[in-house]
Amino acid sequence: MRITPLFTLLLCLSAQADYQAGKDAQQGGDFPRAAKEYTESANQGDVRAQTELGAMYERGEGVPADYARAQFWYKKAADKGYMPAQTSLGYLYERGLGLPRDYSQAMQWYRKAADKGYALAQNNVGVLFENGWGVKQDFSKAVEWYRKGVDQNLPLAQTNLGFLYAEGRGVPKDDNQAVLLYRKAADAGFPQGQNNLGYMYASGRGLKQDFDAARSWYEKAAKEGNGQAMLNLALMYQNGKGVKQDSARAIDWLTRAGNLGYRPAIQRLIKIYRQGLWGEKQDEAAATDWEKKLT
Repeated sequence: MRITPLFTLLLCLSAQADYQAGKDAQQGGDFPRAAKEYTESANQGDVRAQTELGAMYERGEGVPADYARAQFWYKKAADKGYMPAQTSLGYLYERGLGLPRDYSQAMQWYRKAADKGYALAQNNVGVLFENGWGVKQDFSKAVEWYRKGVDQNLPLAQTNLGFLYAEGRGVPKDDNQAVLLYRKAADAGFPQGQNNLGYMYASGRGLKQDFDAARSWYEKAAKEGNGQAMLNLALMYQNGKGVKQDSARAIDWLTRAGNLGYRPAIQRLIKIYRQGLWGEKQDEAAATDWEKKLT
């Protein structure tokens, strides 16, 4: 029987204690303390702490935003086979965050985790195949990988697969199946699933048209910061679809989406202020200010 040296055991226990202290601080909103505790644990080799610390650097929580530091900590944990870190590192490569965009590297890291059954990585492999990023576009393979995530009840995968059913890409077009998948994601509280289910209600696809239900689902998603849902609410209020026409509320929702950086909303705001639409006066200065947010 192999006996673990006492020093190694104590080090391991210390790393676990630091990690838990970091997690407690993070959940309590004390991000600087969380970063400090995670750093202590990460320096002792705890892959969970290394990944959490990488995420804090990526988001700029408790520490200055620093993609290079995020990559450093993700890589340490990823090299030890920790699937969440492998997936996060792949995402940095996919988006070109702090390093050159490299879809091949993204796929390499996603596959390491996906092949071991990590649902988020499986979804992300599907994204690369759906968009043809670094691989030949293949909707059938995207469907295959999304299904793996769906089988593990991942709302993101449910939403992505639902979209392929709604569009008939890689599978026969089936609005009923799209609604089923969107509803699973929406009921789990996933904003994009809520938005997409709202769209199906608004358009009467796969279920009876119901603007009240559409507005309700859009509002749920909008409260979680989904820019597309905010834009959809703006259009409902501007067009008076299922709600009393109200240009002021429409502009309010559109502005909220624009302030989140949602480009389709910003583009509409530019047009509105440049041409004097939706009850607004022509305002070239406002249009120019919104244009700056696109750069």
